[in-house]
Amino acid sequence: MNEHITGHSIEIADDQQTTMLKDRLDEFNELTAEIVDLFSTQIFSPDSLRTAPGVCKAFSDILLRHWELCCIVIYLRDDDGRLRESAIHTDEHLDELKARSIGMLFAAAVEEKEREVQMWLDEQKEPAADEDTALHQAMKEVGLRAGLAVPIHARGQLVGALVAITGFPDRLRAALHGVRFIAAPIVIAVGNARRATAMRKQHRRIEHLLEELQQRSGALEEANRELQRVAHYRSLFLARMSHELRTPLTSILGFTEIMLDQEKLTKAQHRFCEKIQGSGQQLQTSLTQLVDLSRLEAGHTELFVHEFSLREALRESCAATMRLAQKRGVGFDCTPAVDLPQIVSDEGKLRQVLYNFFAFAISRSPEGERVTVQAATLRASDDHAAPHFQITIEDEGEPLENMAGIFEPIDMDAPSEDATNMNELGLVIARRLIDALGGTVTLESKLAGGLKVSIELPVTPPEIS
Repeated sequence: MNEHITGHSIEIADDQQTTMLKDRLDEFNELTAEIVDLFSTQIFSPDSLRTAPGVCKAFSDILLRHWELCCIVIYLRDDDGRLRESAIHTDEHLDELKARSIGMLFAAAVEEKEREVQMWLDEQKEPAADEDTALHQAMKEVGLRAGLAVPIHARGQLVGALVAITGFPDRLRAALHGVRFIAAPIVIAVGNARRATAMRKQHRRIEHLLEELQQRSGALEEANRELQRVAHYRSLFLARMSHELRTPLTSILGFTEIMLDQEKLTKAQHRFCEKIQGSGQQLQTSLTQLVDLSRLEAGHTELFVHEFSLREALRESCAATMRLAQKRGVGFDCTPAVDLPQIVSDEGKLRQVLYNFFAFAISRSPEGERVTVQAATLRASDDHAAPHFQITIEDEGEPLENMAGIFEPIDMDAPSEDATNMNELGLVIARRLIDALGGTVTLESKLAGGLKVSIELPVTPPEIS
Protein backbone atom coordinates (compact mmCIF):
# COMPACT_ATOMS: atom_id res chain seq x y z
CA MET A 1 0.00 0.00 0.00
CA ASN A 2 2.91 2.31 0.73
CA GLU A 3 4.21 1.67 -2.74
CA HIS A 4 0.81 2.62 -4.18
CA ILE A 5 0.76 5.89 -2.21
CA THR A 6 4.30 6.68 -3.28
CA GLY A 7 3.51 6.05 -6.93
CA HIS A 8 0.37 8.16 -6.69
CA SER A 9 2.39 10.99 -5.15
CA ILE A 10 4.87 10.81 -8.00
CA GLU A 11 2.06 11.02 -10.54
CA ILE A 12 0.64 14.07 -8.77
CA ALA A 13 4.08 15.68 -8.73
CA ASP A 14 4.54 14.95 -12.42
CA ASP A 15 1.16 16.46 -13.20
CA GLN A 16 2.01 19.56 -11.20
CA GLN A 17 5.33 19.89 -12.98
CA THR A 18 3.66 19.44 -16.34
CA THR A 19 1.10 22.10 -15.44
CA MET A 20 3.86 24.47 -14.33
CA LEU A 21 5.79 23.89 -17.54
CA LYS A 22 2.64 24.47 -19.59
CA ASP A 23 1.90 27.69 -17.68
CA ARG A 24 5.46 28.86 -18.15
CA LEU A 25 5.33 28.03 -21.86
CA ASP A 26 2.08 29.97 -22.21
CA GLU A 27 3.66 32.81 -20.31
CA PHE A 28 6.66 32.92 -22.63
CA ASN A 29 4.43 32.71 -25.69
CA GLU A 30 2.50 35.73 -24.44
CA LEU A 31 5.73 37.61 -23.75
CA THR A 32 7.07 36.72 -27.19
CA ALA A 33 3.87 37.92 -28.85
CA GLU A 34 3.99 41.23 -26.98
CA ILE A 35 7.69 41.75 -27.82
CA VAL A 36 7.04 40.99 -31.50
CA ASP A 37 4.13 43.43 -31.43
CA LEU A 38 6.41 46.07 -29.90
CA PHE A 39 9.02 45.54 -32.61
CA SER A 40 6.31 45.74 -35.26
CA THR A 41 5.11 49.02 -33.77
CA GLN A 42 8.67 50.35 -33.92
CA ILE A 43 8.92 49.50 -37.62
CA PHE A 44 5.52 50.64 -38.83
CA SER A 45 4.72 53.39 -36.29
CA PRO A 46 8.16 54.69 -35.28
CA ASP A 47 6.80 57.91 -33.79
CA SER A 48 5.27 56.00 -30.87
CA LEU A 49 8.56 54.41 -29.76
CA ARG A 50 11.12 56.90 -31.02
CA THR A 51 13.29 57.29 -27.88
CA ALA A 52 15.18 54.94 -25.55
CA PRO A 53 13.12 56.01 -22.49
CA GLY A 54 9.92 55.35 -24.44
CA VAL A 55 11.09 51.86 -25.38
CA CYS A 56 12.14 51.09 -21.80
CA LYS A 57 8.75 52.22 -20.51
CA ALA A 58 6.99 49.92 -22.98
CA PHE A 59 8.97 46.92 -21.69
CA SER A 60 8.33 47.97 -18.09
CA ASP A 61 4.60 48.00 -18.84
CA ILE A 62 4.82 44.45 -20.20
CA LEU A 63 6.44 43.21 -16.98
CA LEU A 64 3.96 45.08 -14.81
CA ARG A 65 0.97 43.70 -16.66
CA HIS A 66 2.12 40.13 -16.08
CA TRP A 67 3.36 40.21 -12.49
CA GLU A 68 2.31 43.49 -10.83
CA LEU A 69 5.76 44.26 -9.50
CA CYS A 70 6.22 47.34 -7.35
CA CYS A 71 9.09 48.90 -9.30
CA ILE A 72 10.79 48.38 -12.65
CA VAL A 73 13.91 50.37 -13.53
CA ILE A 74 15.93 50.06 -16.73
CA TYR A 75 19.49 51.35 -16.94
CA LEU A 76 21.52 51.87 -20.12
CA ARG A 77 25.17 52.75 -20.58
CA ASP A 78 25.68 56.38 -21.62
CA ASP A 79 28.47 58.10 -23.54
CA ASP A 80 30.52 58.37 -20.31
CA GLY A 81 30.48 54.59 -19.94
CA ARG A 82 28.27 54.56 -16.82
CA LEU A 83 24.86 52.95 -16.34
CA ARG A 84 22.22 55.67 -16.26
CA GLU A 85 18.50 55.40 -15.61
CA SER A 86 16.54 55.25 -18.85
CA ALA A 87 13.03 54.39 -17.59
CA ILE A 88 11.31 53.81 -14.24
CA HIS A 89 7.86 52.72 -13.12
CA THR A 90 6.85 52.63 -9.46
CA ASP A 91 3.69 51.67 -7.67
CA GLU A 92 1.67 54.62 -6.39
CA HIS A 93 2.23 53.41 -2.81
CA LEU A 94 6.02 53.34 -3.22
CA ASP A 95 8.21 56.41 -2.72
CA GLU A 96 9.82 56.98 -6.14
CA LEU A 97 12.95 58.67 -4.73
CA LYS A 98 13.62 55.72 -2.43
CA ALA A 99 12.92 53.30 -5.26
CA ARG A 100 15.41 55.18 -7.43
CA SER A 101 18.10 55.00 -4.75
CA ILE A 102 17.60 51.22 -4.39
CA GLY A 103 17.61 50.79 -8.18
CA MET A 104 20.91 52.66 -8.41
CA LEU A 105 22.41 50.35 -5.75
CA PHE A 106 21.32 47.32 -7.79
CA ALA A 107 22.74 48.84 -11.00
CA ALA A 108 26.03 49.61 -9.26
CA ALA A 109 26.20 46.03 -7.98
CA VAL A 110 25.63 44.66 -11.51
CA GLU A 111 28.24 47.03 -12.93
CA GLU A 112 30.74 45.95 -10.30
CA LYS A 113 30.12 42.18 -10.43
CA GLU A 114 29.00 42.01 -14.10
CA ARG A 115 26.51 39.29 -13.28
CA GLU A 116 22.95 38.90 -12.05
CA VAL A 117 22.26 40.22 -8.54
CA GLN A 118 19.41 38.93 -6.33
CA MET A 119 18.20 39.99 -2.89
CA TRP A 120 15.58 38.00 -0.90
CA LEU A 121 14.75 39.36 2.54
CA ASP A 122 12.09 36.71 3.28
CA GLU A 123 14.75 33.98 3.40
CA GLN A 124 17.19 35.69 5.78
CA LYS A 125 17.26 38.46 8.29
CA GLU A 126 20.89 39.40 7.67
CA PRO A 127 22.68 39.71 4.34
CA ALA A 128 24.95 36.92 3.17
CA ALA A 129 28.67 37.48 3.12
CA ASP A 130 28.75 38.12 -0.64
CA GLU A 131 25.74 40.51 -0.66
CA ASP A 132 25.67 44.30 -0.46
CA THR A 133 24.94 45.35 3.14
CA ALA A 134 23.86 48.85 2.10
CA LEU A 135 21.43 47.41 -0.44
CA HIS A 136 20.04 44.97 2.12
CA GLN A 137 19.52 47.75 4.67
CA ALA A 138 17.95 50.15 2.13
CA MET A 139 15.38 47.55 1.05
CA LYS A 140 14.58 46.72 4.65
CA GLU A 141 13.94 50.39 5.50
CA VAL A 142 11.57 50.88 2.55
CA GLY A 143 9.70 47.65 3.22
CA LEU A 144 10.73 45.89 0.02
CA ARG A 145 11.48 42.21 0.43
CA ALA A 146 12.85 41.05 -2.93
CA GLY A 147 14.92 42.48 -5.73
CA LEU A 148 16.49 41.30 -8.98
CA ALA A 149 18.99 42.99 -11.30
CA VAL A 150 19.58 41.29 -14.67
CA PRO A 151 22.58 42.43 -16.72
CA ILE A 152 21.95 43.29 -20.37
CA HIS A 153 24.78 42.33 -22.71
CA ALA A 154 25.48 43.12 -26.36
CA ARG A 155 28.49 41.71 -28.21
CA GLY A 156 29.93 40.51 -24.94
CA GLN A 157 29.79 43.96 -23.33
CA LEU A 158 27.59 45.11 -20.45
CA VAL A 159 25.28 47.75 -21.92
CA GLY A 160 22.50 47.94 -19.34
CA ALA A 161 20.62 46.43 -16.44
CA LEU A 162 16.98 45.57 -15.77
CA VAL A 163 16.00 45.98 -12.09
CA ALA A 164 12.77 44.63 -10.56
CA ILE A 165 11.87 45.37 -6.91
CA THR A 166 8.83 44.26 -4.96
CA GLY A 167 7.41 43.77 -1.48
CA PHE A 168 6.06 40.37 -2.54
CA PRO A 169 8.86 37.85 -3.11
CA ASP A 170 6.49 35.26 -4.61
CA ARG A 171 5.59 37.66 -7.42
CA LEU A 172 9.24 38.20 -8.25
CA ARG A 173 9.95 34.46 -8.16
CA ALA A 174 7.14 33.95 -10.60
CA ALA A 175 8.52 36.73 -12.82
CA LEU A 176 12.15 35.62 -12.55
CA HIS A 177 12.36 33.86 -15.93
CA GLY A 178 10.26 36.52 -17.62
CA VAL A 179 12.52 39.33 -16.42
CA ARG A 180 15.56 37.45 -17.67
CA PHE A 181 13.83 36.68 -20.98
CA ILE A 182 12.81 40.27 -21.63
CA ALA A 183 16.23 41.83 -20.90
CA ALA A 184 17.86 41.00 -24.27
CA PRO A 185 15.08 42.38 -26.50
CA ILE A 186 15.40 45.71 -24.68
CA VAL A 187 18.84 46.22 -26.24
CA ILE A 188 17.47 45.48 -29.73
CA ALA A 189 14.52 47.81 -29.31
CA VAL A 190 16.64 50.62 -27.85
CA GLY A 191 19.13 50.19 -30.71
CA ASN A 192 16.27 50.44 -33.22
CA ALA A 193 15.00 53.60 -31.54
CA ARG A 194 18.44 55.20 -31.54
CA ARG A 195 19.02 54.30 -35.19
CA ALA A 196 15.62 55.68 -36.09
CA THR A 197 16.44 58.88 -34.21
CA ALA A 198 19.78 59.15 -36.01
CA MET A 199 18.03 58.58 -39.36
CA ARG A 200 15.44 61.25 -38.57
CA LYS A 201 18.20 63.68 -37.67
CA GLN A 202 20.04 62.80 -40.88
CA HIS A 203 16.80 63.18 -42.84
CA ARG A 204 16.15 66.61 -41.30
CA ARG A 205 19.75 67.60 -42.04
CA ILE A 206 19.38 66.49 -45.66
CA GLU A 207 16.09 68.42 -45.94
CA HIS A 208 17.82 71.47 -44.47
CA LEU A 209 20.70 71.09 -46.92
CA LEU A 210 18.28 70.67 -49.82
CA GLU A 211 16.39 73.78 -48.74
CA GLU A 212 19.65 75.69 -48.42
CA LEU A 213 20.76 74.35 -51.80
CA GLN A 214 17.50 75.50 -53.38
CA GLN A 215 17.93 78.94 -51.85
CA ARG A 216 21.50 79.16 -53.10
CA SER A 217 20.46 77.83 -56.50
CA GLY A 218 17.85 80.57 -56.67
CA ALA A 219 20.46 83.15 -55.70
CA LEU A 220 22.88 81.75 -58.30
CA GLU A 221 20.18 81.82 -60.97
CA GLU A 222 19.43 85.43 -60.10
CA ALA A 223 23.14 86.27 -60.14
CA ASN A 224 23.51 84.45 -63.47
CA ARG A 225 20.63 86.44 -64.95
CA GLU A 226 22.26 89.64 -63.71
CA LEU A 227 25.60 88.59 -65.23
CA GLN A 228 23.90 87.83 -68.52
CA ARG A 229 22.20 91.20 -68.43
CA VAL A 230 25.51 92.95 -67.68
CA ALA A 231 27.26 90.93 -70.42
CA HIS A 232 24.52 91.88 -72.86
CA TYR A 233 24.87 95.59 -72.09
CA ARG A 234 28.64 95.32 -72.20
CA SER A 235 28.47 93.74 -75.64
CA LEU A 236 26.13 96.48 -76.79
CA PHE A 237 28.47 99.11 -75.34
CA LEU A 238 31.53 97.59 -77.00
CA ALA A 239 29.75 97.27 -80.33
CA ARG A 240 28.55 100.88 -80.09
CA MET A 241 31.94 102.11 -78.95
CA SER A 242 33.68 100.20 -81.72
CA HIS A 243 31.37 101.69 -84.33
CA GLU A 244 31.66 105.23 -82.96
CA LEU A 245 35.45 105.10 -82.70
CA ARG A 246 36.27 103.19 -85.86
CA THR A 247 34.66 105.80 -88.15
CA PRO A 248 36.80 108.76 -87.06
CA LEU A 249 39.78 106.47 -86.53
CA THR A 250 39.58 105.28 -90.14
CA SER A 251 39.60 108.90 -91.30
CA ILE A 252 42.60 109.71 -89.09
CA LEU A 253 44.57 106.74 -90.42
CA GLY A 254 43.54 107.49 -94.01
CA PHE A 255 44.56 111.14 -93.91
CA THR A 256 47.79 110.26 -92.12
CA GLU A 257 48.64 107.78 -94.88
CA ILE A 258 47.93 110.42 -97.53
CA MET A 259 50.12 112.99 -95.76
CA LEU A 260 52.98 110.52 -95.44
CA ASP A 261 52.77 109.42 -99.09
CA GLN A 262 51.85 112.59 -100.95
CA GLU A 263 52.67 115.66 -98.87
CA LYS A 264 56.08 117.27 -98.62
CA LEU A 265 56.67 117.17 -94.86
CA THR A 266 59.55 118.28 -92.78
CA LYS A 267 61.37 115.66 -90.73
CA ALA A 268 59.53 116.76 -87.59
CA GLN A 269 56.16 116.68 -89.36
CA HIS A 270 56.94 113.27 -90.85
CA ARG A 271 57.88 111.96 -87.39
CA PHE A 272 54.66 113.35 -85.89
CA CYS A 273 52.54 111.79 -88.63
CA GLU A 274 54.20 108.41 -88.07
CA LYS A 275 53.47 108.82 -84.36
CA ILE A 276 49.81 109.55 -85.12
CA GLN A 277 49.66 106.58 -87.48
CA GLY A 278 51.28 104.19 -84.93
CA SER A 279 48.97 105.31 -82.12
CA GLY A 280 45.93 105.03 -84.38
CA GLN A 281 46.88 101.51 -85.47
CA GLN A 282 47.43 100.57 -81.83
CA LEU A 283 43.99 101.95 -80.92
CA GLN A 284 42.45 100.07 -83.83
CA THR A 285 44.06 96.82 -82.64
CA SER A 286 42.84 97.45 -79.09
CA LEU A 287 39.27 97.98 -80.28
CA THR A 288 39.38 94.76 -82.29
CA GLN A 289 40.75 92.79 -79.34
CA LEU A 290 38.14 94.14 -76.92
CA VAL A 291 35.31 93.22 -79.27
CA ASP A 292 36.84 89.77 -79.88
CA LEU A 293 37.20 89.11 -76.13
CA SER A 294 33.62 90.21 -75.52
CA ARG A 295 32.33 87.82 -78.16
CA LEU A 296 34.42 84.93 -76.81
CA GLU A 297 33.23 85.47 -73.23
CA ALA A 298 29.64 85.61 -74.47
CA GLY A 299 30.14 82.28 -76.27
CA HIS A 300 29.61 83.79 -79.72
CA THR A 301 32.53 82.00 -81.36
CA GLU A 302 31.89 80.77 -84.90
CA LEU A 303 34.43 78.55 -86.65
CA PHE A 304 34.82 78.74 -90.42
CA VAL A 305 36.60 75.44 -91.07
CA HIS A 306 38.29 74.57 -94.35
CA GLU A 307 41.40 72.80 -95.57
CA PHE A 308 44.58 74.82 -96.05
CA SER A 309 48.37 74.53 -95.92
CA LEU A 310 49.74 74.85 -92.38
CA ARG A 311 53.20 75.67 -93.70
CA GLU A 312 51.86 78.51 -95.89
CA ALA A 313 49.69 79.94 -93.07
CA LEU A 314 52.67 79.89 -90.71
CA ARG A 315 54.96 81.51 -93.29
CA GLU A 316 52.51 84.35 -93.93
CA SER A 317 51.96 84.90 -90.18
CA CYS A 318 55.70 85.14 -89.64
CA ALA A 319 56.03 87.60 -92.53
CA ALA A 320 53.26 89.77 -91.08
CA THR A 321 55.08 89.91 -87.74
CA MET A 322 58.54 90.55 -89.18
CA ARG A 323 57.99 94.32 -89.45
CA LEU A 324 57.12 94.52 -85.74
CA ALA A 325 60.32 92.64 -84.88
CA GLN A 326 62.38 94.93 -87.06
CA LYS A 327 60.96 98.05 -85.43
CA ARG A 328 62.00 96.73 -81.99
CA GLY A 329 65.40 95.51 -83.19
CA VAL A 330 64.58 91.88 -82.38
CA GLY A 331 65.64 88.97 -84.58
CA PHE A 332 62.81 86.72 -85.74
CA ASP A 333 63.58 83.17 -86.98
CA CYS A 334 60.70 81.11 -88.35
CA THR A 335 61.66 77.58 -89.46
CA PRO A 336 58.59 75.37 -90.04
CA ALA A 337 59.26 71.75 -90.99
CA VAL A 338 59.10 70.89 -94.66
CA ASP A 339 56.63 68.05 -94.20
CA LEU A 340 53.91 70.05 -92.43
CA PRO A 341 50.52 68.65 -93.49
CA GLN A 342 47.39 70.14 -94.91
CA ILE A 343 45.06 70.82 -91.96
CA VAL A 344 41.35 71.39 -91.50
CA SER A 345 40.71 74.32 -89.16
CA ASP A 346 39.73 77.99 -88.98
CA GLU A 347 42.63 79.68 -90.78
CA GLY A 348 41.72 83.19 -89.71
CA LYS A 349 41.55 82.32 -86.01
CA LEU A 350 44.76 80.28 -86.22
CA ARG A 351 46.56 83.28 -87.73
CA GLN A 352 45.15 85.50 -84.98
CA VAL A 353 46.52 83.08 -82.36
CA LEU A 354 49.95 83.00 -83.98
CA TYR A 355 50.15 86.77 -84.39
CA ASN A 356 49.21 87.40 -80.74
CA PHE A 357 51.84 84.96 -79.41
CA PHE A 358 54.48 86.24 -81.87
CA ALA A 359 53.79 89.84 -80.82
CA PHE A 360 53.96 88.91 -77.13
CA ALA A 361 57.33 87.15 -77.59
CA ILE A 362 58.73 90.12 -79.53
CA SER A 363 57.50 92.64 -76.95
CA ARG A 364 59.24 90.64 -74.17
CA SER A 365 62.58 90.34 -75.96
CA PRO A 366 65.27 93.04 -75.42
CA GLU A 367 66.76 94.74 -78.44
CA GLY A 368 69.37 92.56 -80.14
CA GLU A 369 67.87 89.26 -78.91
CA ARG A 370 66.00 86.70 -81.01
CA VAL A 371 62.59 85.03 -81.12
CA THR A 372 62.55 81.50 -82.60
CA VAL A 373 59.47 79.79 -84.09
CA GLN A 374 59.37 76.11 -85.00
CA ALA A 375 56.58 73.81 -86.17
CA ALA A 376 56.38 70.04 -86.59
CA THR A 377 53.83 67.22 -86.82
CA LEU A 378 53.36 65.05 -83.72
CA ARG A 379 52.94 61.32 -83.96
CA ALA A 380 49.60 59.88 -82.83
CA SER A 381 49.69 58.45 -79.29
CA ASP A 382 47.30 57.46 -76.53
CA ASP A 383 46.95 61.13 -75.62
CA HIS A 384 46.35 62.09 -79.24
CA ALA A 385 44.28 59.50 -81.06
CA ALA A 386 44.22 61.81 -84.11
CA PRO A 387 47.33 63.51 -85.59
CA HIS A 388 48.38 66.80 -83.98
CA PHE A 389 50.91 69.47 -84.83
CA GLN A 390 52.96 71.61 -82.48
CA ILE A 391 54.20 75.19 -82.78
CA THR A 392 56.87 76.35 -80.32
CA ILE A 393 57.79 80.00 -79.74
CA GLU A 394 60.90 80.81 -77.70
CA ASP A 395 62.04 84.26 -76.57
CA GLU A 396 64.82 85.59 -74.36
CA GLY A 397 62.85 87.96 -72.15
CA GLU A 398 62.65 88.29 -68.38
CA PRO A 399 61.08 85.44 -66.32
CA LEU A 400 57.34 85.73 -65.76
CA GLU A 401 56.34 86.42 -62.14
CA ASN A 402 52.83 84.97 -62.50
CA MET A 403 52.88 82.37 -65.25
CA ALA A 404 49.58 80.78 -64.12
CA GLY A 405 47.64 84.07 -64.39
CA ILE A 406 48.88 85.21 -67.76
CA PHE A 407 45.78 83.91 -69.54
CA GLU A 408 43.35 85.64 -67.18
CA PRO A 409 41.73 88.97 -68.10
CA ILE A 410 43.69 91.92 -66.67
CA ASP A 411 42.80 95.38 -65.47
CA MET A 412 44.19 97.94 -67.88
CA ASP A 413 44.79 101.63 -67.63
CA ALA A 414 45.35 103.68 -70.75
CA PRO A 415 47.37 101.65 -73.27
CA SER A 416 51.09 102.34 -73.08
CA GLU A 417 53.18 103.25 -76.11
CA ASP A 418 54.81 99.84 -76.33
CA ALA A 419 51.39 98.15 -76.15
CA THR A 420 52.42 95.66 -73.45
CA ASN A 421 48.90 95.54 -71.97
CA MET A 422 47.39 94.96 -75.39
CA ASN A 423 49.77 92.06 -75.96
CA GLU A 424 48.67 90.51 -72.68
CA LEU A 425 45.03 90.98 -73.70
CA GLY A 426 45.92 89.36 -77.00
CA LEU A 427 47.14 86.28 -75.09
CA VAL A 428 43.80 86.02 -73.26
CA ILE A 429 42.03 86.05 -76.63
CA ALA A 430 44.52 83.60 -78.13
CA ARG A 431 43.99 81.14 -75.28
CA ARG A 432 40.20 81.25 -75.76
CA LEU A 433 40.65 80.69 -79.48
CA ILE A 434 42.95 77.71 -78.89
CA ASP A 435 40.28 76.15 -76.68
CA ALA A 436 37.70 76.75 -79.42
CA LEU A 437 40.00 75.05 -81.97
CA GLY A 438 40.40 72.00 -79.68
CA GLY A 439 44.04 72.59 -78.76
CA THR A 440 46.23 73.20 -75.72
CA VAL A 441 48.96 75.66 -74.78
CA THR A 442 51.72 75.30 -72.19
CA LEU A 443 54.31 77.76 -70.87
CA GLU A 444 57.79 76.81 -69.72
CA SER A 445 60.60 78.96 -68.30
CA LYS A 446 63.93 78.12 -69.93
CA LEU A 447 66.96 77.53 -67.72
CA ALA A 448 69.08 79.94 -69.76
CA GLY A 449 66.38 82.62 -69.53
CA GLY A 450 63.32 83.38 -71.58
CA LEU A 451 59.98 81.71 -72.15
CA LYS A 452 58.96 78.72 -74.27
CA VAL A 453 55.35 78.54 -75.51
CA SER A 454 54.09 75.22 -76.92
CA ILE A 455 50.82 75.22 -78.89
CA GLU A 456 49.30 71.87 -79.86
CA LEU A 457 46.36 71.68 -82.23
CA PRO A 458 44.65 68.81 -84.06
CA VAL A 459 45.20 68.36 -87.78
CA THR A 460 41.42 68.04 -88.10
CA PRO A 461 38.75 69.18 -85.61
CA PRO A 462 37.62 66.45 -83.13
CA GLU A 463 34.10 66.26 -84.57
CA ILE A 464 35.53 65.65 -88.07
CA SER A 465 38.42 63.30 -87.29
